[in-house]
Amino acid sequence: MTTGRLQDKVVILTGGTSGIGRAAVKLFCQHGAKVVIGARNEGAGAEVVQEVETEGNGEAFFVKTDVSIPEQVENLIEQTVARHSRVDVLYGNSGILPMSTAPDTSIETWRRCIDVNLGGNFYLAKYGIPALIATGGNTILFTSSELGTVGASEMVAYCASKGGLINMTRALAIDCAPHGIRVNSLAPGPIETPMLRKMFDDAEDPEELEKIQTEPILLKRFGNPEEIAEVALFLVSEASSYMTGAVVVADGGATAWYGL
Repeated sequence: MTTGRLQDKVVILTGGTSGIGRAAVKLFCQHGAKVVIGARNEGAGAEVVQEVETEGNGEAFFVKTDVSIPEQVENLIEQTVARHSRVDVLYGNSGILPMSTAPDTSIETWRRCIDVNLGGNFYLAKYGIPALIATGGNTILFTSSELGTVGASEMVAYCASKGGLINMTRALAIDCAPHGIRVNSLAPGPIETPMLRKMFDDAEDPEELEKIQTEPILLKRFGNPEEIAEVALFLVSEASSYMTGAVVVADGGATAWYGL
């Protein structure tokens, strides 16, 4: 049965075909939301929509979207308004995870990482905020990362993009508050997603890299997408009504200590 924490809310969610985004689509729909998924993978999008329809709660719709292309993000907003006549929640979750040092990072990789992880969320805000204002407010959430709050080796582009996203969250919160729009950032640690698994698979020694990644985590395990989706639900619902400009870290305690 629908529990209703997002009953009839219209949610635009980018990157909703895999990992955290996919789990969030299903959880939001279980709570009565109408979710419009913006992502590039049409096949995976159709699968998620079918899963939602089978479960019988909420509603999901897919719009093919490359968030690095402003016109496609604008189209995502327009199609949502055309279908539902309103937008209540923007959830920017699309992201990529390149690994390399600055000298080894190609200009193309740098630009792509910034365009997707930071630019895509800026476009979502740019074109989505007027729709939220027309609705009368509500909330914006971005999936950033623990690596937007601390550095990591061989992740210069990723850390830069996520750090920028966290501070963009704060700036947007200031501008949006007069309109009744809350803006927050969710910063997960290592989560067992296809993106994280690919990072290990591409490494010279996947087992050693996974060991290194697990060592700082106080809980000694990776999180799962469903755990992060629950935090996201809290942040986009009225349960977090006194929160804006916040960065909520869900990383198993990885950034809580020096390792001593």
